[in-house]
Amino acid sequence: MNSAAKVLLIGCGSLLFCAITLFVVLIFWVATTPEGGVKLGNEMDQYALDYIAENDLLNESEEVLAYYDVTIRMDGTEAAMVTTDHVVYHKLGNTTSIPIIDISDINHRQEPFIGDVIEIQAVSGESMKIEIAPMNQGESFLNVLMRKWESLRDDAA
Repeated sequence: MNSAAKVLLIGCGSLLFCAITLFVVLIFWVATTPEGGVKLGNEMDQYALDYIAENDLLNESEEVLAYYDVTIRMDGTEAAMVTTDHVVYHKLGNTTSIPIIDISDINHRQEPFIGDVIEIQAVSGESMKIEIAPMNQGESFLNVLMRKWESLRDDAA
């Protein structure tokens, strides 16, 4: 076997080894991160509860009813939630919060590659859009939001 063939075999072998190692690391990383998707209050992961508390995202009397972490790393830096009082969207330190009692309209549609798109309109004119990726239980998030909104509207009437 000539030296060029040896170099080629060593190079290909090294690439194959690196690819297999990267695949194993990726599988390990996916297996050790919290499961994604919409979480209801009883399913909340500790990292999310800690992040919410550390960043003062809720009032003391509020509880999370539905939570969706948008990030792949599941670190809470971009998340949407429905609480007992508000619908909240938090992204990179900026938080938008609309009191549920002040919501005038909620629209929902499903986009093929985006997933569930929920648009919320407040009486004040403020708007919020929440996108929940396909196969992440967007319908559960919407159901919690709609039930809370309808309940508060019925109580106000």
